[in-house]
Amino acid sequence: MNQQKPVIEQVPFGEHFDYPADQPLTPYERERRNLLTRYGRFAQERGRVIESYLIRPAGATDQLVVELFDATNAQLVVTCATLQRDNGGAGVWYAIGTLADLARVLPSPTRNILVLPAAPDSDLDGLCAVRSIIPVWPADDSDTFTSHQVQARSSEPLFYPNGEPSL
Repeated sequence: MNQQKPVIEQVPFGEHFDYPADQPLTPYERERRNLLTRYGRFAQERGRVIESYLIRPAGATDQLVVELFDATNAQLVVTCATLQRDNGGAGVWYAIGTLADLARVLPSPTRNILVLPAAPDSDLDGLCAVRSIIPVWPADDSDTFTSHQVQARSSEPLFYPNGEPSL
């Protein structure tokens, strides 16, 4: 079996998106990109190194897009502009699949971050927990994000299968 490595090219943040460039933006994609931009700004304002990558897995013809990787905390970040599982193929299931697909080709272990438009309900939170995904969402209309980890710092700690993440 041929053990080729993927070809990974670093590109500027915000210039490449995991959405066909020849199609008009849907309202969903517009909101998803807004979340991505806001979270990127949130991370950069905290001194984190933000990167983006184009990846061609070994033996594949398709190219994968890592829109946001927090190199400071080794966090792979994917955004989802809905709390619905399936939203015409662009829901939480799609985002979870994207995280799984991208994480397997990155060269180092990562924490998976799913940026949502609002706090997840307990069922969605449970789905994220069993997949070792940390959901985060805007705390307000500013560029501040929160998670259960942030909210639990003053109360009982949550269980994270891969250890407590840094947000």
